[in-house]
Amino acid sequence: MDYQRLKQIANAPNEYEVWSDYLNDYVIDLAWSNDAKKIIAGTASGKVTLYDAETGKLLNEISAHQNGLMSIAVSPSKNIFVTTGQDATINMWNIDTLELLNNIASNSQWVNFVEWSKDGKYFTSSEGKVVRVFNEAGDIINTFDQHESTVCGIQWKQDSYVFATACYGGVRLFEVGREKDINFFEWSNSMLSLSWSPDGKFIGCGTQDSRVHFFPVPYENGSDFEMSGYNGKVKLMDWTTDSKYFLTNCWNEIVIWKFAGKSPQGQVPISINTHVERITQVSFQKNSACIASGDEMGFVFFHDTEKPSIKNIGTCLSQEISKLCWSPDGLNLAASTADGKLVIMRTPF
Repeated sequence: MDYQRLKQIANAPNEYEVWSDYLNDYVIDLAWSNDAKKIIAGTASGKVTLYDAETGKLLNEISAHQNGLMSIAVSPSKNIFVTTGQDATINMWNIDTLELLNNIASNSQWVNFVEWSKDGKYFTSSEGKVVRVFNEAGDIINTFDQHESTVCGIQWKQDSYVFATACYGGVRLFEVGREKDINFFEWSNSMLSLSWSPDGKFIGCGTQDSRVHFFPVPYENGSDFEMSGYNGKVKLMDWTTDSKYFLTNCWNEIVIWKFAGKSPQGQVPISINTHVERITQVSFQKNSACIASGDEMGFVFFHDTEKPSIKNIGTCLSQEISKLCWSPDGLNLAASTADGKLVIMRTPF
């Protein structure tokens, strides 16, 4: 670790900043419009703020949820987005006007998150042990309640109306219109996260005992495998668009496995050790092997998986990074902090 370089970064101005603003509240989630011209920020108090992503102009601000916001998800096909909250509701909004389009009640005290299908025709909601499927208008299509514990991960398969969920006991696959799960990958452990490779060949899950468990798809009994050696629970995971690389967090270390359509078993992973404190956010740039990561100290670093010699590129925002979100075109990165700062940055790659 180059501590002298970290000190220089901490004391230097942010050379990547396009604009910034303060929301004076913990930023829970960030999302971009599909054309990358707007940025949406949601805070712990339930407020949603809409900005012009190019200029930083405040376009609108509303109170979206009474007891706090949980997540934001933008439709990949229309100018609408969904928010979930601790007030047992799912709200659908027009992204241009922040007009409320639909208010959907939940039987759960809070709705953890929603996930859109890749074509935007459906979205799922995670509500404790229950997952519901809605169409793009917010009409309910399916309710699935077969889970043994709280659902901690949902992801749709590319070009499909099949999605995977993770909870204690394994991974289930569901399909829109079916009444029950279409497959169950049983494994007796608590899952903390789930990520399905874009090529559909592997599902990775972070586990309670600090491992990453993988299920090949299609799944055959005994074909699953896992990677161990992590010094903490793995909750952050992401794939490159081409499914070549899979990243995980390991406290203050980024661990990257090379898949390229086959299991990485027996390989030595790529290790990136730029951060001093716990990594709170990390993800791949779209259509790239470049990474943005943020930590508890407020450092944001940029890395190139295929050029590991280039390192210590970044800035410091002084407070814990609460969210990082790449723009759809991959040209800009939105970063937020625990004390409410929002910064739009240009990528150095």
